[in-house]
Amino acid sequence: MAEEKFDQMQYIAEWKKKKMRSVSAQYNAEFVTNFKDACKKLGLVQSQVFRKAMQEVIDEANKK
Repeated sequence: MAEEKFDQMQYIAEWKKKKMRSVSAQYNAEFVTNFKDACKKLGLVQSQVFRKAMQEVIDEANKK
């Protein structure tokens, strides 16, 4: 019986499907451009800004 080869790409895709979720939003183009420029100027990664804001909301909710 032939051994089945491990497919790492398939494993990652299945893991993401089970464990990850996305959040999206749309804002005025000028607002988004200003945000991106501000992140670049401050050396921030956009996803880190979103994660920090989300964590702050979660922490605040857990206090109540």
